[in-house]
Amino acid sequence: MTFNVFPLPARLPTRLNYLKLKEHLSPIPTNALIYLRGGTIKRRDDTDVELDFRQESNFFYLSGVEKAGFHIIISLTIDRIFLIPPTVLPVEQLWKGTPCTNTELLDKYDADFILTEEQIEEFIIDTKPNVIYTLDTSDAGYIPERYRDKIDAIRLRAAINESRLTKLPWEISMIRYATHISSHAHMALMSLCSSRRKEIVYEQELEAKFRWVCSRNGLNRQCYIPIIASGPRASVLHYTDNDKIVPGGPHALVLVDAGGEYKCYGSDVTRTFPVSGVFSNEAKTIYNIVLKAQNAVLERIKPGVYWRDMHSEIYSLVVRTLCHELVQIGLLVGKEEELIKIGVYRAFYFHGTGHSVGLDCHDVGGQRLGIFEHPEPAESELDLNRALEENMVVTVEPGIYFHNVSIDMWANNRNYAHYFNMKKINQYRSVGGVRIEDTILITADGHENFTIVPKEVQDIEALMKL
Repeated sequence: MTFNVFPLPARLPTRLNYLKLKEHLSPIPTNALIYLRGGTIKRRDDTDVELDFRQESNFFYLSGVEKAGFHIIISLTIDRIFLIPPTVLPVEQLWKGTPCTNTELLDKYDADFILTEEQIEEFIIDTKPNVIYTLDTSDAGYIPERYRDKIDAIRLRAAINESRLTKLPWEISMIRYATHISSHAHMALMSLCSSRRKEIVYEQELEAKFRWVCSRNGLNRQCYIPIIASGPRASVLHYTDNDKIVPGGPHALVLVDAGGEYKCYGSDVTRTFPVSGVFSNEAKTIYNIVLKAQNAVLERIKPGVYWRDMHSEIYSLVVRTLCHELVQIGLLVGKEEELIKIGVYRAFYFHGTGHSVGLDCHDVGGQRLGIFEHPEPAESELDLNRALEENMVVTVEPGIYFHNVSIDMWANNRNYAHYFNMKKINQYRSVGGVRIEDTILITADGHENFTIVPKEVQDIEALMKL
């Protein structure tokens, strides 16, 4: 399964990211520089075996460089970008290959000039910067000692977080492509399970298939470790062991939370499907409740929506939908307003509604990582009190989980036990868990859903019959 359609040429227009970032740094002193060092190769403990390298996201945002050892200097006075490749000694070239020439680097990356690592100190001294913006996580060892007091390792962080929160058109193309290919990988897993339903299938086989479809189509890295949670593991939010046999039985589900990454831009998609190819009545009931909650959000999501607003807030919309439906099928007992106020729904739903997506799975969200965190800590209210904006990319991911630890914590508490119908809960426990997650773009008048995996029950079942 190959889709030979790539959204952009190799030379990414990262200068546009810099110009956008510069607006968030204003006002800027004269002779101001940005200096960042990219990620470096790490090795497995006590060995010479290299660990898999992935570029630091903020460095990639400004450089487009996926390889290790690079630096970047940007003059905010003259808007010139200087790229510095790592020094590769001749003996190292025997192992690592011949590095690109300066001409090849300028053809490949959106920079104006190439410097060597030996020229960094002289360049900074000649520039006589009044301030050098960097990040507290970036190695500043190449900055001359006499200019260490000019380092500002604070202001750039807020500016780059704000800049990354909304995406430029070229970034949107990357995320859309990553999500489309990831969607096809999800569908491939549904087909694989269907074709192997009479055989033993391991979760790691599904993971391998997912990675294979992604890699075959240009997504050679995963945005995060894939979650392939079958049977009771579907109730574990970040289950990544992926080493169990996929169980049989009428209620058995597979929850796959996985998304590939294209040139560091990621995706985040979750689908839940029946191992047998047909949802049991219990599994279908829970699945449709989660789908109803997600659709309620998608119908409302647009610029200007506040996630924290008490009356129109999206998280509350999810909770109200889930609470209402759980009462209707008899799992929860009592008045819905009381159940919401007390929070007993958290026995089955214990995470937030979504998060920002971009260069990281849980991408920067303005003042905090994740603008859709669970709205409980009072101190986070001001941080999260912002409206959605056009060109934000976010997830919408409600779920219902039958995790014994969570249910027992609530149902065994004498203050809350009367809200739970244990007979009904036991009827549904074997479902495990259901989550449905889409990666979407906030548009001028609503949203564009990048996720193209089927999610209606009849569509999933039809796909699994093929």
